[in-house]
Amino acid sequence: MQAIILCGGLGTRLRELISDVPKPMAPINNKPFMQLQVERLASFGVNKIIFATGYKKEIIRNYFGDNFNGIELVYSEEKEPLLTGGAIKQALNYVDEENVVVINGDIWLNVDLNKMLAQHIATQVWETIAVKPMDNFSRFGNVIIGNDGFSVMDFIEKQPTEHGNVNLGVYIMKKNIFDEIDFGNKFSHETQYLIPYIPVRKHGAFKYDGYYIDIGIPEDYLSFLEYAKNQKL
Repeated sequence: MQAIILCGGLGTRLRELISDVPKPMAPINNKPFMQLQVERLASFGVNKIIFATGYKKEIIRNYFGDNFNGIELVYSEEKEPLLTGGAIKQALNYVDEENVVVINGDIWLNVDLNKMLAQHIATQVWETIAVKPMDNFSRFGNVIIGNDGFSVMDFIEKQPTEHGNVNLGVYIMKKNIFDEIDFGNKFSHETQYLIPYIPVRKHGAFKYDGYYIDIGIPEDYLSFLEYAKNQKL
C-alpha cells in the first residue's frame, strides 16, 4: 500500500501557537504530528509515502529524509500553491500502484485503511471517501450517501449543517483518476473535482464512527495534545 500526505498548506489559523514549522509538523509530546501519521500508516502496511509539500517544505525533508523506519519517502514539492487537487495530481506521478491512500496532513483518525481499500476495490469506484456522521458542523464538507449505504450521490462544500456525513480528509483513489480531465496544474479536489464529477462518475463512502480530529485550529490542537498523551502516542 502507498500513501500521499498533503502537507503543503500555510496553517495560518495555528500560527498563534506554532509559527516556525508547517502545521503537520506541529509538536505533539516531543514528536511532529506527521510522524504519528507516518507511524499509523506503517501499521496498515504502507511501504511508500509521497509527501506533497509546499510551505516550509525543507523542514519536512530535513526531518524525515528519504527513509523512515523502512518506509520509502518521496517528495512532491510545490513551486507555487497548487490547491488540493493540483497537489494530489502532481504527487500521483510518484505512485506505482493502481490505488493510493490520500490523507490531509492535519487530521488524525483510526479508520481501518485495509478495510477501506477492500471496499474501494470491491465496489470499483474512482474514489472512496472516509466519512463520519456528525451534527452541527461547518468546517467540513458533507457527503450525501445513497440508499445502498456507500454510493456517494452528492458532495456539499463547507457550510453550516445540522446533520450529515463529514468528509474526513482521507481518500483512496485510482492513480489515473485525473488522466482524462484537463484541470491544468492548479485546482481544488473538492470544489472542482468532487462536486461536478460525483454525478457522472462512481464514488464511494467508507463509514467510520471513531475518534477524529483536525488540529488546524488552536483548541483542537491543544485537545489532541491531551489525547496523544493519554493514548501514549
